[in-house]
Amino acid sequence: MRSVSVIKQPIAQLLLTVLLFCGMVTNAQENSPYSRYGWGNLVPSTPIVTRGMGGITTGYVDYDERFDIKQGVPRYLKPQAINFMNPASYARLRTTSFDLGFEVENQVLQEQNVIEKYKASFANISYLQLGVPLSRKRNFSMVVGLRPISRINYQIQAFARELNPETGASIDSTLTLYEGKGGSYQAFLGLGKGFGNFSIGANVGYYFGTKDFGTRKSFINDSVVYYKGNYQTKINFGGVSFNTGIQYRAKLSKDIRLVLGATATFSSEYNANKDITRETFEYDQSGGTFIRDSIYTEEGVAGTVVFPATYSGGFTFERLDKWMIGAEYSSTSWDDFRLYDAKDSVGSSYKFRVGGHFIPNAFGSNYWGRVTYRVGFNYGTDYIRYAGEELKQYTVTAGFGFPIRPNRFSNQYTNLNLGLEFGRRGTPETRLQENMFRLSLGVTLSDLWFVKRKYD
Repeated sequence: MRSVSVIKQPIAQLLLTVLLFCGMVTNAQENSPYSRYGWGNLVPSTPIVTRGMGGITTGYVDYDERFDIKQGVPRYLKPQAINFMNPASYARLRTTSFDLGFEVENQVLQEQNVIEKYKASFANISYLQLGVPLSRKRNFSMVVGLRPISRINYQIQAFARELNPETGASIDSTLTLYEGKGGSYQAFLGLGKGFGNFSIGANVGYYFGTKDFGTRKSFINDSVVYYKGNYQTKINFGGVSFNTGIQYRAKLSKDIRLVLGATATFSSEYNANKDITRETFEYDQSGGTFIRDSIYTEEGVAGTVVFPATYSGGFTFERLDKWMIGAEYSSTSWDDFRLYDAKDSVGSSYKFRVGGHFIPNAFGSNYWGRVTYRVGFNYGTDYIRYAGEELKQYTVTAGFGFPIRPNRFSNQYTNLNLGLEFGRRGTPETRLQENMFRLSLGVTLSDLWFVKRKYD
């Protein structure tokens, strides 16, 4: 019983710290001008177990060759995190695993030649997924899940002096408010099948989202009354998405293995509908608005949204229960993005990721020796082009895998994964630079279900 208290105490302290931090930021609001373009800011697209390793996923699979079922009882059991970015990894699931991810992000925006900084903190659910082995002997498993893909949230005020388009003479000062909200999500079902050292997999999902954006303009004048203008557009889309992956696992020795992987997310065209509103309005005494006159409205305008293809290739090199290193490269052809046949301010992007982990003593008596320590780095370009600029991105990462319950007590095993990321979008020469610190928390609950036990 002494070992149980030793294990629970540091984890309890960690959970309390995270929960207190989350409670401080859940009421805060994200405000990113970058999310005005394309379909908003792309949220982290990797499992939390790999975020501390730079986000590598293409060649990553959470599996141990020593897992064996003899007389209906596992000889070795470990928590298995689900790698939804490469569905070929599903083939190696040996336990039923439930994954829940949560993240807290702190954002600092700074405009070039401006001393003041804008700061915001906010919390989001990263994903929810369940993996079930359909046949352990045949390396065949299924995963279902739900995760966000992008977020849109911005509110920008701009003061300007309006000019007469014919004479060029000054008219009046104006205050323009740009607002937007929305985002996109994916619900998916995936299958993975193994054929010896080779495995393949695919995710089929429903991809859907909303983009609600508008512009409100007001003249600043004490003597002349101008009506305020509101230009509002709301777009919804939805449709079937598809991505696939492959992995090849080479066992170089008893404890050394190499995994090669590749993924492809194919370009898709989704049906969309758009509501357009052009109206004049006024503010009431409580700060709300009321319509003066509806100038133009149109609802249900049919169109399409085209999302681009993404391809990746990578590897991991691992000594079981000791260390792992990996790297990958991915690219997305955002030049092909179209929103009602308009390209928007986006461009093709790429990202290079590298990372690894280390376990001091996976089966030792010291708790901190069984913890997984992770570190990584990624670098690339953002798909958003702000004011025509190509934005560089980089992120430095670290992470930990905390075992909650040793497998000697039962067939249940829980792992708490913590990811720490510091990143930057843009450079000091960029008109708008964004710094980010993200804390991610993931819980993996694994259990051995549907085992036929034999009795002598």
